[in-house]
Amino acid sequence: MDQFSSRTSKDVNVKNDINKFPEEDDLGDSIEDGCVNGKQGLDSQIGLEGLNMLTARDVFKMKFDSEENAHAFYNAYAMAMGFSIRKDRKKVRRENVVVSRKWVCSRQGVRAKKYLERVNRLRAPTAETRVGCKAIFRVRYDVKMREYIVTHFVSEHNHPLAAPHCVPFLWSHRSVTSADKAQTKAMRNVGISTGQIMDLMTIQSGGFDKVGFVRKDLHNSVQADRKVELKDGDAEGILGYLSAKALDDPLFFYKYDVDHENCLDKLFWADSRSRLDYAAFGDVLVFDTTYRTNAYKKPFVMLCGMSNHYMSIIFGCALLPNETTETYMWVLETLIEAMDGKKPISVVTDGDKAMRQAIIAVFPSAKHRLCTWHLQRNAVSNVHKPKFHEDFKRLKSLECDRDEFDKAWAVLVKQYNIESNSWVVEAYRNRHKWAESYLRGHFFAGMSSSQRCEGMHAYFNRFLKVRLRLYEFVWHYDRAIARMRVNEAAVEGVTENSFPVLTTQLKKLEKNAAELYTRKIFLKFRAEMELEAKFCVKQQLEEDDHYVYNLEQYATENKWRVEFNPFDGRIKCPCMKLESFGIPCCHIIAVMKFQQLVSIPMSCVVQRWTRSARSISPQPSLTKLPNLLTQTTRYGILSSSFNLMSYYASHTDKDFMEARETGFQMMCEMKKRWEMRNADKGEGKNSATKLFGIRDPKVVKTKGNPGGPSSTSKLPTARKCRNCRCGVLVAKIMMLYVTT
Repeated sequence: MDQFSSRTSKDVNVKNDINKFPEEDDLGDSIEDGCVNGKQGLDSQIGLEGLNMLTARDVFKMKFDSEENAHAFYNAYAMAMGFSIRKDRKKVRRENVVVSRKWVCSRQGVRAKKYLERVNRLRAPTAETRVGCKAIFRVRYDVKMREYIVTHFVSEHNHPLAAPHCVPFLWSHRSVTSADKAQTKAMRNVGISTGQIMDLMTIQSGGFDKVGFVRKDLHNSVQADRKVELKDGDAEGILGYLSAKALDDPLFFYKYDVDHENCLDKLFWADSRSRLDYAAFGDVLVFDTTYRTNAYKKPFVMLCGMSNHYMSIIFGCALLPNETTETYMWVLETLIEAMDGKKPISVVTDGDKAMRQAIIAVFPSAKHRLCTWHLQRNAVSNVHKPKFHEDFKRLKSLECDRDEFDKAWAVLVKQYNIESNSWVVEAYRNRHKWAESYLRGHFFAGMSSSQRCEGMHAYFNRFLKVRLRLYEFVWHYDRAIARMRVNEAAVEGVTENSFPVLTTQLKKLEKNAAELYTRKIFLKFRAEMELEAKFCVKQQLEEDDHYVYNLEQYATENKWRVEFNPFDGRIKCPCMKLESFGIPCCHIIAVMKFQQLVSIPMSCVVQRWTRSARSISPQPSLTKLPNLLTQTTRYGILSSSFNLMSYYASHTDKDFMEARETGFQMMCEMKKRWEMRNADKGEGKNSATKLFGIRDPKVVKTKGNPGGPSSTSKLPTARKCRNCRCGVLVAKIMMLYVTT
């Protein structure tokens, strides 16, 4: 007999009649110190090794204060012995008090013949597990003692017991507890995958055999929780989430639209911080579309800008059904509605035709700039002349008059013999949207491409995954934007709580700039101050109400003509950097130096780059996480606290035992309170009716989705035979098998 089959009759030498309850005198005192009393707790009294040595007499002597503790004991006993259990019959009094409960071996009984003889199967039958095992455990509630006593116990099995390394895979020993679910939810809320969570719990437990469940159980638990959250529908979930945020944040704005089937079609939202940022920095708008961020493949549009710390900020975002001109117009019109009618003066996009038409319709007076990076990529794709690409790149950024640019373009096109190239013709027709000669002097906050938006997409793609439901999408979006704003707050803290070391010879002017600008903008201004050393004033002329200064650059023939009005402090330079970027150029600084100015004239200061750019409106605190996650937050705080306690208590056996016992007693008390609360309010039952009556959106097909047609348009794929993998339906194979 092998080692596994030898365990079938271990511990019990005399078979007990299940209908016989032994007398008290026959029980003996074999486990006086080691008996498992539910009041004191199974784990604190006896381990798996002790359970392995229990006899029938020991078991019959046990008493339990609840049905749950009796179940915990028998399940622990089954784990020690190598089998799984399941609940069987029970008797309940009118007061819902369980007076009798019976447990059996999971292999008790046999499968009915009708399930074995079915002929119209769609899938192969599952393996049989029932072998008619007679092992049972039964308790009865003693009214006088107010405890559960053991009345029936049979430990013999008619099948081999599982080896120790196989026990963790038996059903009754696989359970994801409420604490495990809370930890899983907290970790998934920060983007940790289920597999990584399982690995961490395995390490914390000391091995796969001690964690209490397998990876599939954890995955099923996560999916079950998602189904509960999606009970009313995904559209209801996201709209409920946004409406809850609107109640918590008076300045929160959201708007949605539905299609002809009442499915969620378009959705736009912006929180209070985004709206206040737009009030201060909404002069330049960059927007682009990204894909594969949600389960419905809806294009995700982010409306971005630049803060006074020269960092990307979010003005709002939208989930769309398509990328048509009408849809983009809805987004821009909704943006204006959310921002109290304020329109940007400059817009940067990647050149999408639908976007261009929407901008013309909604922002007719805004200056539209095409992304230089996308333009260069299109040049490589449409003009197959490598040397042309470098010349085209230089011509794009050439600072000259428009006539000079047109002449240079004509020479370039003729040089490479591409006059008839359709892309070249179209690019020249739109030169006012990308050529620096046509755009200089118009404010774009230093942005010449939509790479700011592309960078934001790359950042958000770390949080937004292709399988996210909409309610998960907005939560992870809030998590991403919260981290982004924390980073900006850290940069602002550096500006407010430190002062840069002055390094130039114009100390007073440099100090004034450091006090005026944010740190990053100051560093850009100081770079212009360092370039000023290359220029000298060769001539000063007086014309009407202003002075004209002719500048020359050292060791070159470059000359600059700068005008200065001493009455209002206005300075005008032909390079137009002040108008385009918002800080004085090196030529203007040379005139300031010549005029012995110790501070920057206010006419040369653009308010959006200063430290006080946001002072025109009160600023909210950092993004607040929703109150719906208070329980998760409290769980995280307690986990951190007990982690610290566990570290200190783990250094000696005495501290370990004391902390373990104290923790167990506290756990029992908290569990009792939790069960009482749940009994009163029925936790987990959500009877709330739908608030919006909106159906879930459809899966869309957009140009950004690389894979085949939308999943909504696919025909169901026929299930294939698991053996030959042929495309024949399994049902037909089974019918063919039966008929033959």
